[in-house]
Amino acid sequence: MPPHITTNNKRAPMISLFATAPLPDLNKSATNSPDSSPTLGALNISGATPPQLALLEECSIMDKGQDKLPHLPIPPLEQTLARYLDTVRPLTTDQEYQRTVAAVKDFQGQGHSPKGLLPLGVDLDRRLREHARDCEKRGTSWLAEWWDDWAYFSHRDPSTFFVNYYFGFQDDTRMPTQTARAALLVSLALEFRQLVATRTLTPDMARNAPFCMNMYQYLFNYSRISGLKEDCAVGFPYETNNHICVVRNGKFYIFETLHLPSKPNSVLSPREIMIQLERIKKMADDDKSSVPEIGILSTTHRDQAAKDRVTLFEAHTSNKAHMAKIETSMFVLCLDSSSPATSEEISRACWHGDGASRWFDKCFQLIVFANGRAGMNGEHSKMDATPTSRLCRFMIDEAQARNLPDFRNLNAEDLYECASALDKPQPLNFITSPALDRAIVNAHVTFKETVDAHQMVPTEFKGYGKGLIKAFKMSPDAYVQMALQLAYYRKHGELVATYESAATRKYRHGRTETARSCSIESKAFCEAMDNSDVSLKARVAACRAAVARHAQYTAWAVDGQAIDRHLLGLRLIRQPGEEVPAMFQDPVFARTCRWRLSTSQISDDCFTAYGWGEVVPDGYGCAYMVKETELYFCVTSLGLGSKEFGQYIAEALEDMRFTFEEVRKIEKAEAAEAALAAAAAAAEAARVAAEEREKAIAPAPANGDDSTNMILPMIDTTPPGFFGSSEVELISRSPSPPSLSKPAPRTSLFFQKDDPVLRTALARNAMAMAQEKYWSGIDDIAFDDVTPGSPKAKTVRPQLPTTNSNTVSASSASQLSNNSSSSASTQQGNRTRSSSQLMGGGGRPRSDSGAKRTFMAILMGEDSVLGRLRSRRANSNLSNSSSSNNSSK
Repeated sequence: MPPHITTNNKRAPMISLFATAPLPDLNKSATNSPDSSPTLGALNISGATPPQLALLEECSIMDKGQDKLPHLPIPPLEQTLARYLDTVRPLTTDQEYQRTVAAVKDFQGQGHSPKGLLPLGVDLDRRLREHARDCEKRGTSWLAEWWDDWAYFSHRDPSTFFVNYYFGFQDDTRMPTQTARAALLVSLALEFRQLVATRTLTPDMARNAPFCMNMYQYLFNYSRISGLKEDCAVGFPYETNNHICVVRNGKFYIFETLHLPSKPNSVLSPREIMIQLERIKKMADDDKSSVPEIGILSTTHRDQAAKDRVTLFEAHTSNKAHMAKIETSMFVLCLDSSSPATSEEISRACWHGDGASRWFDKCFQLIVFANGRAGMNGEHSKMDATPTSRLCRFMIDEAQARNLPDFRNLNAEDLYECASALDKPQPLNFITSPALDRAIVNAHVTFKETVDAHQMVPTEFKGYGKGLIKAFKMSPDAYVQMALQLAYYRKHGELVATYESAATRKYRHGRTETARSCSIESKAFCEAMDNSDVSLKARVAACRAAVARHAQYTAWAVDGQAIDRHLLGLRLIRQPGEEVPAMFQDPVFARTCRWRLSTSQISDDCFTAYGWGEVVPDGYGCAYMVKETELYFCVTSLGLGSKEFGQYIAEALEDMRFTFEEVRKIEKAEAAEAALAAAAAAAEAARVAAEEREKAIAPAPANGDDSTNMILPMIDTTPPGFFGSSEVELISRSPSPPSLSKPAPRTSLFFQKDDPVLRTALARNAMAMAQEKYWSGIDDIAFDDVTPGSPKAKTVRPQLPTTNSNTVSASSASQLSNNSSSSASTQQGNRTRSSSQLMGGGGRPRSDSGAKRTFMAILMGEDSVLGRLRSRRANSNLSNSSSSNNSSK
C-alpha cells in the first residue's frame, strides 16, 4: 500500500523558533501524532502461500527492521545540566557563569525547596518521561509531536529564504537540451516514487543498522498550507494523484504521467514526457496574456501568505480548483528561461529564482534551466535533506547510465501519432481581481527587497579536502567546524553559539539534534592560533583537543545524548500558569540558544551547490560539503559580509594546514636527530665494550717489554645494522636515494636551508645532496620522501631516446608530418560529420522557421498536418507504384 499522509486538523499555539520567553502549552498537539510507518508485521499473512509470502517479503524491503527501531531516548537530567554548563562556559563571563550555575542548581533542586515537593526541574523531567512512555505506546517519538509545530509551522518568516534549502546538480556531460534532461530526470523521479509506493526501496543504513524511513512518505504528493499564526501539512494518496505541475514564465500547467489512471505501470516514457514538456514550452512562450503570477504569493511572510490565499480564492471560484491541482501534484517542475553560468548564479536560481516561476510550499521542486543545468529546492518542515539528497543521487546517477530521449528514430507521421496519443497539458488559468493584483504587486516588492538584502557567496576551496585531513588523523567534519570557529573569531573578535545538524534517524521518527560546535576547547584553539607566543606544537595540540571534543559531542547528539532537545522538552511540558524556572529566564540561556552561526553538511560529489538562509537576522547560514580534494562553502547573511567571511574561512584552512605540516616536519627532524643520537650512543657503547673485551683477552706483556709498542689488530666497533638498518637509515649522497616506507610531505630546498630547526646532521646531509643535484642542472630539487597527492609531487619524466637527433632520417620526419596531418584531417572530418548529424540526422529540428513550425505542429497534434502527411505518403506510394510498372514494361 502506498503511504498515506494525514492532515493536521488541530493546531497548537504559535511558537517562534527563536523565542526565549516562556512557552505556552503544546500538549494538545499530541493528537496530531503522525501515523507510524507501515510494517510487514501489520499485514495479515495468515493462509498465504509460499509464493505469496515471498512476494510479500520482497515488497516490504523498505520496512525491514523498522519495527525494531529503538525509541528516541531522554538523557539523565544531571547529565544534560552538566553538559549545558560546559557548553555555555566559553560564551559567558565569570560573573554570568556563576549566576547560571546558581540557576541550574536551583532547577536541579540543590538549593532550597519546599518539603514534600519535588524540585521544579526534577518534576518537569518526570512528566516528560511519562509523556515519552505514552508516545512509545502509540509507536512514535516524544519529540515528533512537537517538533514540526515548534520548529517550522509556527515560524512566520518567509519559508523561501529561511526554511527551504536547495541543491545544484552536476552537469550532464552530454550537454542535453532543457526538455531532454528534464524529461529524463522526471522519468527517474517517477521510478523512485514507485519504489517508495511499493515499499521496495532499500532502507538507509549506518553500520548495518537501518535508519527510520518515516520521512519518505512526505517526499511526494505533499504540500505545506499557509495559515494565520501557524501553517499545516497536507498529503494526498498516490493512487489518485499521478500528475505533475510544470511552471514556466509564471504560468502553471499539469499533465498526467499515466496512460491509464487505473494501471500504475502505464507510465509515460521519457520520450513521451519530452513531448509534453515541448508542448508546455510552446504554450507558455506563445501565451502573451496577462495571467496572474500566483507563484510569488508563496514567498511572503506566512501570515500574509495565508491572507493572500484567501484573496486568491475570493477572486474566482475556479482558482481554488486550480490551486488544488498544484497542491495534489507529485512535485513541481520548473522550466526556467534563464541560463545560470557561475556558481553564485546557479545558487541564486535554485534558492529563490525570480519568485514567480516557483511554488515554494511544495514538497520539492525540480528545476531545469535553458542551458541544461539543473537543481532542486526542498521544503523542510516535514522532511530533512537526507531523503531528498538520496532521490537526487538516484536521478543523477541513473541519468548518466540512460540514453537521453530524442526523436531521431521517428519519421514525421510516427511522431505525430505518438504525440496525438497523449492528452495535451492543461493550463491552470487563474483569474485575477483588483485585490489579487495588489497582493501580487506587494509580494513582488517584498521579494525583491529580501533578495537584495541578502548576501550569498559560494566559496570553493581547492587547497585540500578530507584526504589530507584524514592524513592529519582527525575527523574531517570536526576539522571544518574548527575552521569555521576560527574564521568567525578572526572576523568578529568573539565566539557565538554555533549550530550543526546531527541526524537522529537511528531512532523511530527521529529528526535532528544540535551538535554545539563552540566549546572550551574551540575557544582555546582560536586564541592559540592568533597568539604569536604560542608555539606551533601547542597550536596543533589545541586543535586536536578541539576536534576531539566536537567529534565526541557529535557522537552524543547522534545517540540522542545531547542537551537541546531535552531542554526543549522540559520547556514544552510545563503547564500554563506554572512557575517559570530561573534557568529558562537566564539571559545566558537565551543567548546560547540563538544560533548566529548555523551550519550543516551534505557531502556528495553529485552536487555542485548547496545552501539555505540564515536563521537569525544578525547571523550566518553556512552550508558546506567536504569532498576528497576540495571543500565547498556557501555563506548567506543579511549584509554581514558573506564574501569576507568566506575569505576568512579559506585563510583559516590555509593556516591550519601550514601549522600541521610544519609541526610534522619538526617532529620528523626531531625523530631523525634522536635516532642519530641513539645510534651514536650505541656506537660509543659498542666501542667501549670492544675495548674492554680486548683488554680482557690481550696477553700480559713480558718483563722488560715496552707495552706501548704493541700493535693491536683493527676491530670494527660499529654496531650491527648501524648503516644497514631501515630504522636508522641516513640519506645517501647517491643521486637516487631510496624512499622511506612512509613518505612525508615534500619540502623545497629554498625553504629548508633557512629553517633553523632542521639544521641537523640529517638535514645537512640531504642539503648537500640537493645542492649537488641543483648545480648539476637538475631543476626539481626536493627530498625524495614525497606524499602522493601533495602539491609539489615529483613528476615522472619520459625517457629520452638514445639515438642522436642528427641521425633521424628525413623520411621519418616526413612520415611523422604526414601522420599528424592525417590525424588532424580525420578529427576535422569527424567534427564535420557530427555537426551534420546534429543538424540533419534527425536530432533536434532544424533552425529554419518552416521546419520548426512543422515540428511544433506535429507535437501539438494539429489535424491539418496529419492530413498533409498522409496525402504526401499516398502520393509517394502512387509515384513509386507507377515507376515500378514502367520498369517492368
